[in-house]
Amino acid sequence: MDYKVTVDFAPVYECITSLNAFLGKQNHNAMDAGTSWIREVQSRFAPVLLQRMKEVMKLTDDFSLSPYIWSCPGERSVDGFLDWFEALSPGELYEIAGRFGQSVPANLAELRSSAAEIIRAWNTGYFSQIDPAILEGLQQEADTRAALLSGTNDMEIYEAATEGMRLYPSDLLKQVILTPQYHARPLVTSALYDEYVFTSYSCDVLPPEEGRPAAGLLRLTRALSDETRLFILRLLTGRQLNFTEIVKVVGLSKSTIHYHLIALRAAGLVIVHSNGKSTSYSLRLEALNGLPGRIGEYLKG
Repeated sequence: MDYKVTVDFAPVYECITSLNAFLGKQNHNAMDAGTSWIREVQSRFAPVLLQRMKEVMKLTDDFSLSPYIWSCPGERSVDGFLDWFEALSPGELYEIAGRFGQSVPANLAELRSSAAEIIRAWNTGYFSQIDPAILEGLQQEADTRAALLSGTNDMEIYEAATEGMRLYPSDLLKQVILTPQYHARPLVTSALYDEYVFTSYSCDVLPPEEGRPAAGLLRLTRALSDETRLFILRLLTGRQLNFTEIVKVVGLSKSTIHYHLIALRAAGLVIVHSNGKSTSYSLRLEALNGLPGRIGEYLKG
């Protein structure tokens, strides 16, 4: 059975994405923002508040807010969403979680309060001060992407938005919600449920500095400049391999291969085949289409 794709955006999505990007230490080296952004943001918060954020992050590690944002009937600014979220009764919290098949911890109401606490602090100390062009660009991207949906091209739209993630239909999957994000670029993340998938995809909404290459061109040339990544692409030519198979052939550690695959995915050079339970990779040659022309255009300025 085919699934339906919906493109959705609200400021609170990006607020939570930026908070997760900041607190998710394991992804800092893979993000475009880099450690310089982390250091700059850290300076805005008192150490005791930073520690509280990290503690709540661990507590809510398996608790995704995406189903709640998607279900929110009113204004989905940060404050608008949180006002609604905090007013939900324990029964309403459990009802929404159950609707999406989300695992429900016994202390759900307590987790809600802790999550709302640090999101408000994050919004006050950082998110409310970001460049408005980021949110405007993400909304425009969502509107443009949604307009491309015809009712028959959902799988293709998903793959194009995610630069190569191919999500196959299943008996259970009914709805895929795509959300553009800026802060965690170039990462693509998904929250998977039986009937729903929430995917946050990377979007370069701000232009590069004067004279600097576009982010997409930079990711592509960086991905191609490494011997190991070129070897992985050669392995994937004409076949699909899973992560374990790639690790075995390349002969490097899992963490190193994981890093290389993030770079290749960010450049759109691999197709990530997923049915929700297993993942494999193959070469995505179309990412190289027009590369010489793009480099030439940049050099000519």
